Amino acid sequence: MAKKKSSRAEFNMSAEIRNLLQSNPAQSSREIFEALQTQFPGQEINRNSCNVAFSHARRKLGIRGGSKRVVVRRAKPGVKVSGGSVGGLNFDVLKAARELLTQAGSAEAATQAIHQLQSLQIN
Repeated sequence: MAKKKSSRAEFNMSAEIRNLLQSNPAQSSREIFEALQTQFPGQEINRNSCNVAFSHARRKLGIRGGSKRVVVRRAKPGVKVSGGSVGGLNFDVLKAARELLTQAGSAEAATQAIHQLQSLQIN
């Protein structure tokens, strides 16, 4: 069941915070908390609850500063990004192949060296 409103005037912290923010939107959380303590000296006010209500009130009133949107780019499945690979091509292997071609002198000599290495089964 819903709570019944009591007949006595109740302290509504959120409403009071909204009123204070409407009068001066540049106030900080600490200033709002201190203002509430001075306006309602007999009321026990929880600091953390006041901070949460302050944050929600700023958002509701549109005062809140916008956060920057962070775009996270995810790698496609099967593509190794950290090793310098894009679209199935591994740049590290291509660099090693280029080095082999410069050492061997020609593609035929490099291919023969690879076949000889494979026949020796040296890994």
